[in-house]
Amino acid sequence: MKKLLILISLIGMQFGLSNCAYIYSKSDNVAARVEQLVKEEKYGLALDTLDFIRPDHFNYVFLMSEKKRIQALAHQFEQQALRQARTQADNKQWAKAMKTYDSALEKLPKSKRLQQARKKFITKRDKYLKQLRNKLLVSNAKTLSKKTATTKEIAQVNPDDRKAKKLLRSHIREIALTAEKLIICAEDGIKNKDVQLAEECLTIAENLAVTKTTHKRIRALHSKLKKLRKKKIKLHKKSIKVIHKQLAHVKTNAQLVQYRKEILALYQQDKSNKKIIQLKKELDLHIYDALKKGIKQGQELYSQGRIQAALNLWSELHQLAPGNQKLNDYIHRAKKVLKKLQSLSHHTSNINLPETTN
Repeated sequence: MKKLLILISLIGMQFGLSNCAYIYSKSDNVAARVEQLVKEEKYGLALDTLDFIRPDHFNYVFLMSEKKRIQALAHQFEQQALRQARTQADNKQWAKAMKTYDSALEKLPKSKRLQQARKKFITKRDKYLKQLRNKLLVSNAKTLSKKTATTKEIAQVNPDDRKAKKLLRSHIREIALTAEKLIICAEDGIKNKDVQLAEECLTIAENLAVTKTTHKRIRALHSKLKKLRKKKIKLHKKSIKVIHKQLAHVKTNAQLVQYRKEILALYQQDKSNKKIIQLKKELDLHIYDALKKGIKQGQELYSQGRIQAALNLWSELHQLAPGNQKLNDYIHRAKKVLKKLQSLSHHTSNINLPETTN
């Protein structure tokens, strides 16, 4: 129902924009209106307006040349929005990424790439939310398990204490409910091939289970988990061997970014696997070397006045180490200088570039 409402809202918004575009196209000064829309980065509405222009329009040739220019600007805007949102999502800035997608789609509502990227982002965000909720469930279940013996003892010390009995009954109900949630958590883990999560949820559920039916369900899930673990071990062995070989011959930062994604994905699935841990250590060494070399190259480019080239290199490195403060400082400084250069382009010769620190 919620998805249907969102779809209706998007269709309604596009229909409304089409009406506006048609009205703008009938204006005496279409070119000025379109230029104003471009200044406001409303590329979708600007292009829709130009779509209504017919060949018999007195300014047709000029407006069609403008259309090509605006299409290029729209493409550039789309690329920038996608890059920004992905970086924000990678850094777990979920609210900012969502705002970036929504803001971009307001200005470019017909962009299929933005729509698809937003859809994938929501799936990724929801998956992460589920992981957090499961983490909280496991934490609460562990605390609950520790309380069981003490709660029972309180009720046994004085059998006539009604409050203690009521507390025990409430505790038992909470245990049963939590055990059920843990079983669902384990089922999700098996379904998503997350061995570690399924294992942790089942282990705690086993300690909390109070009925034969619950124990039977847990045994069945353990059997499924055992099969999944065997498949995972076989698959991981093959993946580790391939990535290890690729990592030994890595040549570009782009390759290293890809191997980082693959290795971290393996590590998240099986954090106790010694070979994966070793592979992750090898990756960290490669990243360290790439950062050391790349930061130095960027500093050289920066000192030569090639700010954009330095920023491109540092931005690529950022995908390898998003939490590296030194690298982030360089990126921030380069962006600041580029912004100043763009705003004062007619005075570039008078701008002194701030030095980078080693």
